[in-house]
Amino acid sequence: MITVLGGGITGLSTTWFLAQQLPSAVSIKLVEGSSRLGGWMRTDKRQAGGREFIVERGPRTLRTGASREACAVLELAEDLGLQSQVITAPRLSAAARNRFIYFKGELNCMPTGVGSLLTGLPPAVKCLPRGIWRDVTTAKNTPMDSTDESIHDFIARRFGEQVDDNLASAVMHGIYAADTRDLSARALLYPFWLADRLGSKGVLRGLRAVAKVSRARKAWTAERDGAEARALADRRAQAPEFWDMIDEASMYSFRDGIQTLSDRLVSKLQEFKNVQIITGQPVTAARSASDGNAEVELADGQVIKSQHIVNTLPLHCMRELFSTSNSLLNETPYSSVAVVNVAFGKKNITPVDGFGYLVPRASAANSKALGTVFDSCTLAAQDGDADITRLTVMLGGSRFEELFGSPATASKHALEDAALETIRNHLGLKSQPIDIDSMVGVNCIPSYTVGYIDRLKDMHRWVLEQLGGRMSVVGAAYGGPAVPQCIIHARDHVNYNLNLNNLSQPQNVSGLEQILEAFELPA
Repeated sequence: MITVLGGGITGLSTTWFLAQQLPSAVSIKLVEGSSRLGGWMRTDKRQAGGREFIVERGPRTLRTGASREACAVLELAEDLGLQSQVITAPRLSAAARNRFIYFKGELNCMPTGVGSLLTGLPPAVKCLPRGIWRDVTTAKNTPMDSTDESIHDFIARRFGEQVDDNLASAVMHGIYAADTRDLSARALLYPFWLADRLGSKGVLRGLRAVAKVSRARKAWTAERDGAEARALADRRAQAPEFWDMIDEASMYSFRDGIQTLSDRLVSKLQEFKNVQIITGQPVTAARSASDGNAEVELADGQVIKSQHIVNTLPLHCMRELFSTSNSLLNETPYSSVAVVNVAFGKKNITPVDGFGYLVPRASAANSKALGTVFDSCTLAAQDGDADITRLTVMLGGSRFEELFGSPATASKHALEDAALETIRNHLGLKSQPIDIDSMVGVNCIPSYTVGYIDRLKDMHRWVLEQLGGRMSVVGAAYGGPAVPQCIIHARDHVNYNLNLNNLSQPQNVSGLEQILEAFELPA
């Protein structure tokens, strides 16, 4: 028997991939402490002003492309029979082409190619050519005695502080809801961080050396990548209409929202006779059993014995289950984000069309927001024929407590007032919305702070020592917090790490092997 802890998208995906591989005689149990499955993938339906519409409380879109991560999600959606529910934003749509940064009181559209550079750079981006020149002309100043530095320090050292203050800080607000002065350059900007170390002068010149390293590393995975490419080609041949639609898209979701994916996983898993889903029972302890297997104890006293446990719990939840710990468990902060969904009773009311905008550090003194997503512009098909404009304002992140107090007790009124103030000041929208609602994702995004890779190595060693080699870990705290990263980590772990034909023996894998290999410094 194998047990999966955590019923978010990582736990559901892990259980799905296990169910595809294991014979029906092998029992699989998925344990979720709350009463709800799907984790931060949550779509709610609301009514206001005679209209019905959806709001996303967490992630809302998925990227297309040729990466393994993007293909893994699309293949999963196809296997779950969701092709007819997929809706897309075409590559030439405003949502795909126009992304903004709020800088000096205005929305600055980010360049999307050489053509956009010819029309002139917006104020937020004017620091970038100067930064590139600085990198090319500045002597090598890499702190070789250090194994990491913050994104802010790295960019300031090579490109100048303005590149971070105006641009990079905004991007990291959108992904991690965290401050670049805390985030790890090695973990999150690895190709550029490595280029700085390998190159003789500058990051950009060092990228050639990184390309050589990348080609060498691809040779390690050539067999795997070749098999996956052939399998994808077969899929394309069998369902050309679906994959042609994806090829023309920049991003996608589902007509009834992104929770469609997690809901379908749940319903399909319930069809497997060897899969049992337990909800509303937090795990209170994990230990080795007297017979050499592993076991977990639930809040109601139930004990579940397993030959292997795949632990997808957030680090702060996992820490409570063990008497020993490690630096990653102890030192990984999580960001909390307030998601405020706002609906107006008229179409196309934003002053610009696009995906939305982010707020950089340079504008943070005049804004409580991390950014705003133009939901109706991004995926208009979700609105149907409704005369409506949906927006989502994201608040908090690393400044949550400073701005709103404790995330667990933050005032909905204060959050929604801050969102309306943001919309008025940034977009000039003065009319009253027909609906506004907020939800706080408490500790929803792990922060990969300075020293993260070294702590991940510590975590790897620690996991191997737990439960006699019968536990491994997968999740947002390791391979990346985005939905595609969680899904590919789950798939790789099941397909390449676990020996499912010999569960009677300890697996002696942490689940972090491939992730750590990707960050190994070349000899």
